Amino acid sequence: MFKSNAVRSLVELHEAEMDRFWEAWQAFRTSGTRLPQTDDPNYQSAEHLGGHVMRAARNYLTWIGQCAGRPVTDVDLDTDVMSIARKGRPFLDEILSAWRRHLSALEDGELEGKAYESRWGEPYNIEQMLEHAVVHPMRHRRQLERLMGR
Repeated sequence: MFKSNAVRSLVELHEAEMDRFWEAWQAFRTSGTRLPQTDDPNYQSAEHLGGHVMRAARNYLTWIGQCAGRPVTDVDLDTDVMSIARKGRPFLDEILSAWRRHLSALEDGELEGKAYESRWGEPYNIEQMLEHAVVHPMRHRRQLERLMGR
């Protein structure tokens, strides 16, 4: 049971967008389509990109837990994107389950107000990070769909 309807909605949206990313990523991997050349290490291969998106989903959760004073330590803390990509759907399912398990305790009063430094140096409050986590897989899914000509 979620203490916040806003959090429940964002968790549900995140799950849906991660599932949509997963489907697009699987289609991309089997399509033979290539990623564009870039210096971004997350675009070295389709596996790097998939691992990046799944690792980010885990990292948003652990960042929120840290900021809320309830560290998330019961998830796979692997940081290697290739290893995460190989773990695939079981890794993703574990992370999505952990989102529900941990974020259901968040209350509306914890969402806004205080900003915390994100791991990339920008200030975010918890609600903004939840929204960012929803959009991240959307952006990458859209990129893959565009590359495949959909």
